[in-house]
Amino acid sequence: MLDYIFFDAKLSNKFKDHLIKAGIEFKVENDESFGSVQGEIVSIADETNDDILDELQVLYDELQEALEQILEQNGDGLMMNAAGMQTQLKDGTMCTLRVEPTIVTRILTVLEFDELQTFIDNIARSVEEPDFGHFCKNRGA
Repeated sequence: MLDYIFFDAKLSNKFKDHLIKAGIEFKVENDESFGSVQGEIVSIADETNDDILDELQVLYDELQEALEQILEQNGDGLMMNAAGMQTQLKDGTMCTLRVEPTIVTRILTVLEFDELQTFIDNIARSVEEPDFGHFCKNRGA
């Protein structure tokens, strides 16, 4: 599945409306069912035609630019300045790390959600269990 994440319902609805008009099937997950990113995830099949994918990428980029404009607005704009990435700590408690939505969006243009989650989990482990040794060393030797 190819995933697109949205932090604004109106922008997500525009994308989904386009998918419906184009006859493209999609699935939607939100933070309650996905668990690591606060936002809405719209997924389409990997086998989608390359021309359609190019068109969707242009639309997605336009919608992300619109999100940036919304986030920059003062006053009646979207009152969101962070996305949340959850990770489980050593003691089993869940911790939500606040991250600027535009950074998460940019990262997700090159990483899959599971890769980003692994990265976040790795950072949390490194904070909980710091390694003060030399960075370049043989492990297991």
